[in-house]
Amino acid sequence: MTTNTTATTATTATTRRSFAGRVAAPGVGLGPFLRTDRPLELDAAPDGEPAALIAEALDAVAERLFALAESLRGEGRAEQADIMEVGGQIAGDPELRAGAVARAAAGAPPARALDETVTAYADAMAALDDPTLAERAADIRQVGRRALAWLAGEREPAAENAAENAAGRPRVLAAREIGAADLLEPGRAVGAAITLRGGPNSHAAIVARSLGVPLLLAADPEVLDLPDGVEVLVDDAADGGPAAVAHPAEAERATALAALAEAGERRAALAAGRHLPSETTDGHRMVLRANVATADDARAALTVHAEGVGLLRTELPFLDAAAWPTREAHVATVTPVLRALEGRPAVVRTLDFADDKLPPFLAAASPSGHLGRGLPLMLAAPEAFADQFRGLLTAARATGAELRIMIPMVASPEELAACRALLDLAAAEVGVEAPPLGVMVELREAVDAVDELARDAAFLSIGSNDLTCQLLGVDRRDPAATPALAAHPSVLTAIGEVAAAGRRHGRPVSVCGDAAAHPLLVPLLVGLGVDVLSAAPAALDAVRARVRGLRYTDCVALAAEARELDSVERVWRLVEERV
Repeated sequence: MTTNTTATTATTATTRRSFAGRVAAPGVGLGPFLRTDRPLELDAAPDGEPAALIAEALDAVAERLFALAESLRGEGRAEQADIMEVGGQIAGDPELRAGAVARAAAGAPPARALDETVTAYADAMAALDDPTLAERAADIRQVGRRALAWLAGEREPAAENAAENAAGRPRVLAAREIGAADLLEPGRAVGAAITLRGGPNSHAAIVARSLGVPLLLAADPEVLDLPDGVEVLVDDAADGGPAAVAHPAEAERATALAALAEAGERRAALAAGRHLPSETTDGHRMVLRANVATADDARAALTVHAEGVGLLRTELPFLDAAAWPTREAHVATVTPVLRALEGRPAVVRTLDFADDKLPPFLAAASPSGHLGRGLPLMLAAPEAFADQFRGLLTAARATGAELRIMIPMVASPEELAACRALLDLAAAEVGVEAPPLGVMVELREAVDAVDELARDAAFLSIGSNDLTCQLLGVDRRDPAATPALAAHPSVLTAIGEVAAAGRRHGRPVSVCGDAAAHPLLVPLLVGLGVDVLSAAPAALDAVRARVRGLRYTDCVALAAEARELDSVERVWRLVEERV
């Protein structure tokens, strides 16, 4: 392997060095550096039959990821378990294995054959020009990296200092592309992570936020030249912007340690205020609900005093489905969640497969990869759509839940009418009243038709992540596509139009994207007239405290002024100055 003399000289010195990046998960982390993807030898010829070696490597990765998923599920961490299971399924993909074996048969060493196959497989997925499939391409690369490490003789994750592990010193992980599994390895304490590749909607970013682990994106590539063990500080509010700092100064270390202690105290203080109403100082009431996917999530929502669920994702249990889920399958997966809510409102989003991952039966059905997403995909399979309605209605009847159904990716009143017709037929078959039917506003077309949609829908829910990317022409994979980008004046104007349409027609309006929990966005959303904020259970304590520190009349004036500005940066400064 070629040695970079300049990099080696620079990184072995004990002088302070700073590496810029972007924030995907906020916070401060301090600990010894560990790179999880050191370059491996690809052209070695190990003993053994190449096809068998490739199979053994992929089998080992699948076994480890499935075991990790089982462990996480046993701890009630179902969404993280689902992500690990996707990796296990990729490792068992016959097409991936066959491609690697074919390259090996043509003369490539096993590691080279596997690396080239994984790269081609991931690149083909990413080239489908569907940003929502980027997570799957990243998952493929992570599986490949782990299999290559196995072929190189690393039967466990990258070696770590046993004494530091025993002492529980949190590591600052770094890689060209950090994987979700890197953050979840048993026995590994993670204080922060740094990645060159990936976006704020990657699985690693999702897991980092759920764990409270700071994650720095699009970092300066030279950070990967640091030797393992060097102390690194990751600071989302460093002077000059978010950064990773090697060999931080004593003053920086002291500030970071104080910030970590303060964060712990703040979490305890926020938890102590859970019983307080979520209203502004001048008495304006905001409803706080939770975004969930499992019964464990629902129980966590009740623990933080959420007023029900504002978004129940229904596609996660079916990521490895061989066919469209049946009515019975929907009943089996939704019933535990509804029962856990103990009668509180539950807004259930219908299947939106391509929003997260693509199940095998859909991938096989469309070799071109152009499948559509959300509502168009479901309307193209009306019997499968009706089966989901039947399942949701049956589960709600059995649990006594206050069910509300939400349709993603609606573009027109005609699409909503088609959904209502299917729901009414399903309700008649089940023998129940059709529940309230609402829409997610996440497309430009939905904003343009919002008055008609508000007239016909029972409620409106703004998917701030997708709406922001749609309106600003930003790829969801772009590290710049952070929740704070929803403060852009054009996005605020769209949210204000949706809220105004809701008021005209007496429909509640919620925000269920990441903006609902962002401290810069909360005062703007309150001032724009949003009625409900729905966020991850872990974020609701902070959202409640933020609302309780605001004055409604000030928020209205703030939002009106923000809409007239000409850049998102000016909006950020305005909020920071006024609130």
